[in-house]
Amino acid sequence: MVIQETLRLYPSIVYVLRNALQDVQYKDILVPKGVNIQIPISIMQQDTNLWGPDAHQFNPGRFEHGVLGASKFPQSYMPFGVGTRICIGQHLAMTELKVVVALLLSKFCFSVSPAYRYAAAFRLVIESEHGVNV
Repeated sequence: MVIQETLRLYPSIVYVLRNALQDVQYKDILVPKGVNIQIPISIMQQDTNLWGPDAHQFNPGRFEHGVLGASKFPQSYMPFGVGTRICIGQHLAMTELKVVVALLLSKFCFSVSPAYRYAAAFRLVIESEHGVNV
């Protein structure tokens, strides 16, 4: 749950691209067939309409019942993409992440430096502008 909530708040990629396969009417907006649409993952995964009033807060408990129970629309959680174009390595990445976190937590105690300040840098992937001092 902690890993899923971390990926929700701090996804590794900035956006995904999708191509409209047909004309789509969304409220007052017409998206013509063939237009590329950028879906900003970090904005969508912190939308209070989808995730509730605490969408900007770290709350691993929201994943207590899995991704299906975390959001109004499970498709809004896409740290590895969604649908037919989902990352082929997502299961390997999640397994590696769990092993690395378990090994680190079993050997070390961590605390964030009092001088640390988070500032997201949107490059090819999202990263901390100033690094992380622990």
